Amino acid sequence: PIEPTEFMLGTDYVDWRDRQAPFASITSMRHGLRDCDLTNQNPVRVSCALVESTFLPTFGIQPLFGRNFTREEDRPHAPRAAILSHELWRGRFGGDTEIVHKTIEIDGQATFVIGVLPSDFEMPNLARADILLPQALDEAAQVRPNSGAILRAFARLKPGVTSAQAAAGLQPLFDESLKFVPPGFRKEVGLKVRSLRDRQVQDARLVSWILFGAVLAVLLVACTNVANLLLARGASRQREWAVRSALGASRARLIRQTLTESVFLGVLGGAFGCIVAYALLHMFLSIAPEEIPRLQQASLDTHVALFSLGVSLISGIFFGLAPALQRPAPEFLAGKQTRANSRSWLRNVLLAAQIGISLILLTGAGLLLRSLWNLQNVSTGMTTDNVLIETIALGNYRYPEPAQQRGFFEQLEMRLRQLPGVTAVALSDSLPPSGGMRSTIYATIEVAGHAPFTEGTGGMVGWRAVTPEYFSALGISIPRGR
Repeated sequence: PIEPTEFMLGTDYVDWRDRQAPFASITSMRHGLRDCDLTNQNPVRVSCALVESTFLPTFGIQPLFGRNFTREEDRPHAPRAAILSHELWRGRFGGDTEIVHKTIEIDGQATFVIGVLPSDFEMPNLARADILLPQALDEAAQVRPNSGAILRAFARLKPGVTSAQAAAGLQPLFDESLKFVPPGFRKEVGLKVRSLRDRQVQDARLVSWILFGAVLAVLLVACTNVANLLLARGASRQREWAVRSALGASRARLIRQTLTESVFLGVLGGAFGCIVAYALLHMFLSIAPEEIPRLQQASLDTHVALFSLGVSLISGIFFGLAPALQRPAPEFLAGKQTRANSRSWLRNVLLAAQIGISLILLTGAGLLLRSLWNLQNVSTGMTTDNVLIETIALGNYRYPEPAQQRGFFEQLEMRLRQLPGVTAVALSDSLPPSGGMRSTIYATIEVAGHAPFTEGTGGMVGWRAVTPEYFSALGISIPRGR
């Protein structure tokens, strides 16, 4: 309940790294990204990731040009080195291939550029990192049990080793580390080994399968609809089939002709669907929020197009099979109209299936729209009309002391109050309702007159620091107290 994503403490990482057996290589990175500033000429705020020197080799990544960090550069107090992202290299430095021989300033400190990452590089947590820096883990300080830096650990399995086998191999090390965990935490700490893709996808996998099932249901509705139309059309072609059969056309020949027509119709529909999907995808990308991870990577690639055409081909065979199985009767040669078709029951079954599946889809869609409507109308407990926000992050190289930072924000608050039309000004270290709040363990909170919580940790309690006008600026009422 404290940290939902896998992590390791520095003490355990240093110990396990040297004693583990299931992995060919193991690496780590610091928790989260940190803001850093490029201070050469036109200063700009970028995101920096602190990674181990084994980070890129473990993921099988080779810099576009330049080299990886050495172990000497990944030590405390070593000369500063950096690897640039492809986007930053192109946008900030104009694709200068000589950048690896130059020094830039990061947070006011000279840093030697040693490489540039390939254009398709992505962090394992899907965060956007502009610069990789050595994490410079002080291994000598990671000596006390249940202590040390919070790290994200990744490893490459040895050939033939599964995730389950790796977890079994690490279990003795975990049991040994668990002895040093405080009693309140032991029941809440577990060992988890899973693939990187599972870590990235998480709950989206289940949602994707549900969406995939809904798409298949829509496809099935379309197939039954087309099959019914072909059955109805086949009823008007009974005389044609009877004449062809009388002229010597075999049963297989008639089935091939019917399936050829339906397959051509299915492939034509699939190709048209790909064109419509391509247009709709670009439309949705243009209006979608930018915060969705990997949004710009969404595309109608070759695999999707081939899958769609393959499904269209199979669908053509599927919905063309029913009319193809109709046997032409000899009495149709006389041009007589029959009162009933021997295959009418099949059309009734297809129609009933189509209505049933459509009702299921409509019910699900209605519930989804209702949930979205409820989410849009959830009361946040604040009034956001006529409220403007701005995020300001001070560079530590210019404001290293807390007194300097406090002075900056006090002056900013005073000058904002003087602006015409401003009725309230407040500062906070994060934006509601979530906005990356700080947190503390519930069991560590002590309230006078109340017994401390002893049943585990109690999870995390989020908190933020605010100035006195925070509540009035956002129209937040305080039922009790002040």
